[in-house]
Amino acid sequence: MVIFKRKRMVPELADGAPPGSLVEISDTGYTNADLFVTWLQHFIAAVTPSKEDRVLLVLDGHTTHSRDLAAIEMARENGVIILQLPGHTTHRLQPLDVAVFKPFQVHYDQSVEKWLREHPGRTIGQFQVARLTGEGYGKAACVANAISGFKKCGIWPVDRNVFTMLILKAEKTKSTSGKQGR
Repeated sequence: MVIFKRKRMVPELADGAPPGSLVEISDTGYTNADLFVTWLQHFIAAVTPSKEDRVLLVLDGHTTHSRDLAAIEMARENGVIILQLPGHTTHRLQPLDVAVFKPFQVHYDQSVEKWLREHPGRTIGQFQVARLTGEGYGKAACVANAISGFKKCGIWPVDRNVFTMLILKAEKTKSTSGKQGR
């Protein structure tokens, strides 16, 4: 879902957006409970979970994901198990944050730089964002990155030691960098 800070929706905002994405507006440019319900409906339609064939939806700690009874009931009725992560943990626990969003940012930035080179003297406005997002997303949102994210987070295959290894690696890096400074 691409969200623009606007009062009125215009169809051109969606030009070039990734296939199957939603393009919405809000007063703040951020998600809210209504937009989350819209996104959840879209997710359910795309993934087609059921009470017999449930899916796990891993979400960050944003309040729009947990304080809307309609969304929670919709998820439950459609076989969506919501796992909401504690705040400030998505960089380690959320597969998209770990393995998709960083490459997406790199590819998006490359698309922006290319667009600026091809359009000297112009600035990027809202009507270019969906297309540039589509270019970056198309390169970053791949099966290999998704699989990598679940593995790095220790979700699948389950790895209860993933954080022990991260802590040891961080400590080793810290001790190595400290020795080089001497």
